[in-house]
Amino acid sequence: MTLCKRLYSLLGARNQMLLDRLRYRFGLLPRINSGRLARVPYPQSHKACLLVSADLELAWGWRYAKCGAPESLTYALRRANQARRNIPQLLVLFDRFDVPVTWATVGHLFLESCARRNGRPHPGMLRPPYFENEYWRYTSGDWFDADPCSDYRRAPAWYAPDLIEAILSARARHEVACHTFSHVDCSEAYCPPEVMDSELGECQRLAARWGMVLRSFAAPGNVVGNLTSLKQHGFIAYRQHGGYELDVPRQDDLGLWQIPGGLCWERPAGWPVDAWIGALRCCVDRALETGTVLHLWFHPSCDPINVEIVFPAVLDYAATCRSDLWVTTTGGLVDWLTSTGK
Repeated sequence: MTLCKRLYSLLGARNQMLLDRLRYRFGLLPRINSGRLARVPYPQSHKACLLVSADLELAWGWRYAKCGAPESLTYALRRANQARRNIPQLLVLFDRFDVPVTWATVGHLFLESCARRNGRPHPGMLRPPYFENEYWRYTSGDWFDADPCSDYRRAPAWYAPDLIEAILSARARHEVACHTFSHVDCSEAYCPPEVMDSELGECQRLAARWGMVLRSFAAPGNVVGNLTSLKQHGFIAYRQHGGYELDVPRQDDLGLWQIPGGLCWERPAGWPVDAWIGALRCCVDRALETGTVLHLWFHPSCDPINVEIVFPAVLDYAATCRSDLWVTTTGGLVDWLTSTGK
C-alpha cells in the first residue's frame, strides 16, 4: 500500500467521502490517464465506451474475507443469499436499458453438484499455500474446506447453474468471463503458476460443457498476476486496475489486452445516494469529453440500494448519451479493437 493510500485509509469513511466530493467538485476526480491517451476509433462514431462487469462469486468470494471475521463463513453465506436476491432484478434492469454485462464468474458456480473423492473435495485441484493479504486470511485447514460437496438445490450459495442459465437467456447479450475456479489470489506471491494453471484449466473445461470458451478475466480482489498462464489458457483480456478511473485499453508484452478497471459502481460507505449518483454522472461526462473507457464493476451481492436506486439512475443517465456512448462487454471491446488493428 502506498503512503497516499495509507493516509487516505486513516481518514475514515466520512472524511474520505467529504474529501472525494471536493475532488469531484474541483475536477480532481475522476482521474484520467492523460499522459497515455490514444484516441480509440469506437464504432459508429461513438465518442467513449461504457463497460459494466459483475464479479459473480456467491459464497466463494467471502469465505476467507477479513471483513467478515471472525464469522467469515456466516458472512459468506449472507453475501451469497443477497446476490441471489439481487441477480433477477439486475437482469431485468440490464434488459430494460439494453446493457450487456461481463459476468466474471467463479468456475465452481458452473457445477450443478460435486462430491468428495477419497474424502476430499476436488482432489484433482491444486491448492494455494497458506497466505494472508489485504483482503483474505487463509492460514489453516484445506482450501476447499467450506465446499459442501452437495448440489445447487441444497447448497445454492456454492453452485449457480441456474443463474448462469438466466444470464445466458437474458435479452441483453451478456458475456460470461472468468474469476478463477475457487477465488484464489492470483499474485505470484501467493499463487504458484501450477495452481493458476489448475484453476484456469478447470474453468475452461467446465465452460466447454456449456458450449463456451472463456476469453475475459477479472482477478479476485483485483490482484493481477500469473499472466503467462492466462495467455496459455486462451484468454485475450484482463481487467487491470491502475491509478485512474478513466483510461484506454492497451496490449501488454504478452499481447493480452489490459482493460481499464475503472471504479467500483457500488455506493461507498458514507456517501449520500444522490451525491454518489452525481459523481458517477460526472464520470460519464468526462469519459465522453476525453474519449476514454468508463468501466463500472460491482458485486451482485451488494447493498440493495445500489440495485434499486444507484444503478438505475446511472443507466438512465447513460441512456441519454447512447448516441455518443458505446456500451459493450470486455469481449466486444477487444473484438472491435482487434478488427481495427489497434
